[in-house]
Amino acid sequence: MGIRVDVLPLDVNTPGQGLLRITGWEGASEGLQCSLQSSQSHEFLHEGGHWGNVAHWFRLDNLSAVAGSPAIETRIGPNLINPLLQASGTATFRIEVSNPQTGRSDLGMVRINSAVMASVESGPALEKSPPPAPLPSATVIVEPPAAPTPEPAPAVAAAPEPEPEPEPKPAAAAAAAAPTVAAKQGNKWLLPLLILIVLALAAGGGWWWFNRSAAEAPAPAPVPPEDKPATQVDGAKPCSLESMKSQTSLAFLQSCIQSKPDSAALLEVISVAKANDQCDVAQRLYANRANTGDIQIATAYAHEYDPKYHQPSNCFKAPEAATAASWYETILGFDENNAEAKQRYEELKP
Repeated sequence: MGIRVDVLPLDVNTPGQGLLRITGWEGASEGLQCSLQSSQSHEFLHEGGHWGNVAHWFRLDNLSAVAGSPAIETRIGPNLINPLLQASGTATFRIEVSNPQTGRSDLGMVRINSAVMASVESGPALEKSPPPAPLPSATVIVEPPAAPTPEPAPAVAAAPEPEPEPEPKPAAAAAAAAPTVAAKQGNKWLLPLLILIVLALAAGGGWWWFNRSAAEAPAPAPVPPEDKPATQVDGAKPCSLESMKSQTSLAFLQSCIQSKPDSAALLEVISVAKANDQCDVAQRLYANRANTGDIQIATAYAHEYDPKYHQPSNCFKAPEAATAASWYETILGFDENNAEAKQRYEELKP
């Protein structure tokens, strides 16, 4: 079968960084190089994430032995990880490892661990700089303190000049001049009357306040029921045709896969995608599950390209023996005793 090549995350998983582990290589590890070819387009990866028709060789420096395993590995960066992850939704990758000094080379399929992440773009992070904008609001807040200067206006309170009001005192004095007997007699009934009036006003005010608060209390009650129905609206199911048509293929892939449909359910989703010419969705679903070791999905995907099983459709118009072979090889990477994959791979391999 040749070598086995895995792209694995670092011990501290870092976006855009990983390990390229080669198992089964026989020979010296110094001076090795590799080329990567897409099974979908048959193009080779070049520096800068570009794909071309001519093989490009990447140097594999600092290869070291893996403890307890017949494997060697080296650290790789965004120049390999990013383009591989970007294209992994619809393709597998054939890798050729070569030692130009000895002329030895070997072929294998690249298996990308699901924990490996593409590097985070620095562009969007810079967009967070706008937060300083609130600073101008601080300057606006400084202005209000100046407004309190008109506080001197309270000086108008000096208007107590209307103190002449005490002038009524003379009237009081005049009243004092009246017979004290009449004043005493008037006070006897005037004071109780005033008390009764005050009590009546207090009771009336209390009754009015109690009735008003009681009438207002029920008003907020109807508000809660209005909010509840608004939150009960359900969206389309993650793997439905409606969701498929309303999202990008990548967004749909992520939401559908996160719902964890089993192999049979996913094959039904793929059939719906093919029937509605959602070819990118169908290929991404196939490749995603096949690359994680789902033998049933990987076999179905290989059959789409295998001349023996191919059924023409808008998404898979013609058989592609080499692509079918690459998927059978992927199956053997997970299940080396798979009889059908072995037989078809031997018949179809380039």
